Amino acid sequence: MKKITLLLLALSISAISYAQFPESFDGGPNLPAGWVEFIGANGEGTTWNWTINDDDDYASVRWSEVLAGGVTAEDWLVTPQVTITSTTNQLSFFMTDFNAPDFGSEVTVRISTDANQTNIAGFTDILLTVDELDTNGAGFQPFTVDLDAYVGSTIYIAFVMENNDGDGWGLDDVNLEALPDCPAPVVTFDDFSSTTVDISTNTVGNFNVEWGEFPYTQGSGGSTALITNGDTYQISNLTPGVSYNVFVRQDCGFDGDSSYVEIVVGTAPDDLSTLPHTEDLEPDANQALLLNLGLSFDNNTGSWNFGQDNTTDGDTTNDFASNGISYMFSSSTFSDADADATVFIGPFDLTTANEYTFTFQQRNFAAASSTTPVRPNKDIEIVVATTNDGTANTVLATFDDLDNLTYVQRMASFTPSSDGSYYFGVRDKSSFLATVEVGNSVIIDDLNITSQLSVDSFDASAFTHNYNKELKTLNLESFSGAMTKVDVFSLLGQNVISKPLSNTSESINVSSLNDGVYLAKVSIDGNSKTIKFVKN
Repeated sequence: MKKITLLLLALSISAISYAQFPESFDGGPNLPAGWVEFIGANGEGTTWNWTINDDDDYASVRWSEVLAGGVTAEDWLVTPQVTITSTTNQLSFFMTDFNAPDFGSEVTVRISTDANQTNIAGFTDILLTVDELDTNGAGFQPFTVDLDAYVGSTIYIAFVMENNDGDGWGLDDVNLEALPDCPAPVVTFDDFSSTTVDISTNTVGNFNVEWGEFPYTQGSGGSTALITNGDTYQISNLTPGVSYNVFVRQDCGFDGDSSYVEIVVGTAPDDLSTLPHTEDLEPDANQALLLNLGLSFDNNTGSWNFGQDNTTDGDTTNDFASNGISYMFSSSTFSDADADATVFIGPFDLTTANEYTFTFQQRNFAAASSTTPVRPNKDIEIVVATTNDGTANTVLATFDDLDNLTYVQRMASFTPSSDGSYYFGVRDKSSFLATVEVGNSVIIDDLNITSQLSVDSFDASAFTHNYNKELKTLNLESFSGAMTKVDVFSLLGQNVISKPLSNTSESINVSSLNDGVYLAKVSIDGNSKTIKFVKN
């Protein structure tokens, strides 16, 4: 590039160079002049690459689906070439992913001093990585990048979304401005309990912290605290199962205060050990994070996602939810690797004296097809574990080749060998399909955990049962009190009979059932017992 020696011309060039910023993407449906988008060097990327959402005026990119395991798609958005000066040495922008939880996608901010705007090899400097946990689908969040090392250099800035069946992202209000004397901190949400949240900053210093129950606006009367010569802080005395907006700014003394940085944090629910426990997946207005519902994830190959039905489509029927509008789904299907993604609920404090039953409603998104477009069925496991990292799973039940489009209740029972904290989970283990062309999803809703005295603890002398082959009836008799309910399940976990009871002696007609082995859960005097019988 020819060096410009005339001051007047140099100033003119500078004015042209910075005319693109700030960029709010409100100039119509096309990318702004000088901006380019393209997919990565491996040729994998969404057909809906970076584009302009003309209704809401921001740039957005969609996720790529059904890639081979281990393959990552890249979608690049690159700014026009700009020269960095002492008045433009900070990049600022707003960004969000569109859904919770963590689908495994991220956006990196990269810098190139190469003359070629689309030369991927030139973008050697990665200055910031934004992953889904930084935004949690909670709306646009502010980010800044220090460009002081590039003062005097002419650069391109790239926003690169990387994913395999990840999430959609939005980008807005990209600007180059002077690096403040007091830079805004990078704040991280580190840990949580039912009443506390731990945060940290990227540097040791003095910080003002302000927080309030979601959705909270800074300066509207929340709680405040000071961090003095530190980089960590625990916010305490919080409400269980609630999200909070937290605002942090740095106090730089004579250099003033930084701008506030906002993050969304949350607490765990405190009612998980009060059984029965039901989670309908319908968040309250003050719940922005799935951890508020007691959910956590071990997403290795593929991921579990949170979905909600469209309530503005004009019909009055549920799209996918069992009831309400919310559900969880896993759409992990690959051409060369089995899925491995688990959604957990817990932890629950369980004892050896009780047997615990985990039930949920399950359906698939669409019917499997072996003809074009090839669509797979789904395979899942019900697991129990002492941790939620996938390293201690015990399989309680397996359901292969699922293809039901109406909800079926799935169940599994568990009696712990030792008292302790346990998680129940649903693991998508769908086998890979080399010929897959379109994805499929397994959908779950209405999670429920109940407890009853274990078989060893239940007073066997106070209850008897038998099956009458001639009459096709299951006969139940209690000597300790009236029975209140019976639920009959197939070995696939489907609830095939549910009947209220009121007597000490009951006869259940099972003639409509196919021959086979069934489990009957009988409730008696506040306790329950699960028995096995053969219908023939």
